[in-house]
Amino acid sequence: MTNPRHSHVLGLITHLAKQLQEYWFLFILLVWQWGNLPPLWRGVAIAALVFWFLVWPITKWATLTYAVTPDAVIIHSGIFVRHHLHIPYPRLQTVQRQQWFYLRPFHLETLQLETASHEDSQPEVRLPAVPTSVADTINAYRRQTAEPTATPHAPSAAAPDNPAAATSPAGPSYRITRRALTQFALTSTGVIPLVVVLLGIYGKLPKSWENQAIDQVAHYALPLLLGGVIIVLIIGWLGAYLWVLLRYYHFTLTRTGDQLETVKGFFQRNTVTAPIARIQAVRFKQNILRQWLHLQTVQVLLASKAATDDDDHDLVLLPAITQAQLYATLHPFIPWVPATAPDLTDLAVPRQARWLLSRNALLVVALPVILLCWLWQPWGWLSLFLVPLAYFQGQFAARNTGGRRLSADLIVLQTGHLWTRETFVVRRRQIQSMEVNFSVWMRPKHLAHLTVNVRHGNSKQAIELRYLPAEQVQALYDWYTH
Repeated sequence: MTNPRHSHVLGLITHLAKQLQEYWFLFILLVWQWGNLPPLWRGVAIAALVFWFLVWPITKWATLTYAVTPDAVIIHSGIFVRHHLHIPYPRLQTVQRQQWFYLRPFHLETLQLETASHEDSQPEVRLPAVPTSVADTINAYRRQTAEPTATPHAPSAAAPDNPAAATSPAGPSYRITRRALTQFALTSTGVIPLVVVLLGIYGKLPKSWENQAIDQVAHYALPLLLGGVIIVLIIGWLGAYLWVLLRYYHFTLTRTGDQLETVKGFFQRNTVTAPIARIQAVRFKQNILRQWLHLQTVQVLLASKAATDDDDHDLVLLPAITQAQLYATLHPFIPWVPATAPDLTDLAVPRQARWLLSRNALLVVALPVILLCWLWQPWGWLSLFLVPLAYFQGQFAARNTGGRRLSADLIVLQTGHLWTRETFVVRRRQIQSMEVNFSVWMRPKHLAHLTVNVRHGNSKQAIELRYLPAEQVQALYDWYTH
């Protein structure tokens, strides 16, 4: 593979589809103006579309070549201006492999390579329809040139009480069980955007249809309204359930040396390989449904966008695992994560300060509620349910705020917002900055806000803990600065 090669001819499908996806509106514009164009300009427009949607993608495919050498991946591209991209293996953040079902019989896949300098949502390299052996070769070279990590290898043994984890010759591995996948899908919050989409479609229906339906069923307005709401929720929930099942079908996590690899998907098998040394932080996430079921979702924050299809655009390592098995299962894959659940009471909101978080939440909803009750009567009174919701959200955030410094190089921070609890495990070397804030009213109460910033894609992840004891916050700040 050291000589430049073209991707498979099936890669043309990807180039053509991308061009059509980005510029489909040109077809609509041509159809709209077709009657106003003279014959000559019609011919010019058709020729321009043929060039833009057929000739140009073919030319882009023909001028794109790649070479995999023992030292780097080399990409040549460009039509009028030639670009030569040289990526050494130690600079690679992630290697992502996407294999649609129609590429499997040909042993082909789409390969994406990212470094820390990539543009937002765009990898440096995207090679459609290349042999699967290309990614295998790149990963082999990456392991040979891997930078030594500061943390020694942990024993590659999975937790004995977890039947889904097992040790292979390459290292520990984990495969999601059918029960865990079902629980993960059932507790997904993806139903919310789907319900919004369904309501948007309803809003686009002709007004005459709505008026006719209301006239015919005026005597059953309330039952039909409730029934319609229930139907929309069921459709949205089923859609979210199936979407999660298809995306995380046969989810597998393996560790080979200092590399982590996740594989998932039904119609499209998505494989992401990331070095452990490049992990910025580990996040344990629980929405309120998963808290009731004692389930956790484990994600890692990377300096890449390889996981744009995952939850919150972060790479999911363990979609749904019980809290009792969490740390023991994850520790063999990421050695610096503690093997047992830590106590997070060192950084907790004092009981007398919890009402401050509820007060802030109430201030946020107060003005919208007042305006709705005043301007949209009588339906505006329904917005009053936001008042107790805001109060209990503040109490939820206060109870779920916590943290602890585990060692000279490791801290664990926990936050609660929007009915979701998030726990971050962060190494000191990965902290980009740390902020301590307090107002003139907080100083006499010996309270302070703490914000820890870590790298997240091309931006940052701000981990903010509010209304903590000032003494503990200062001690953590001294630990970081010294």
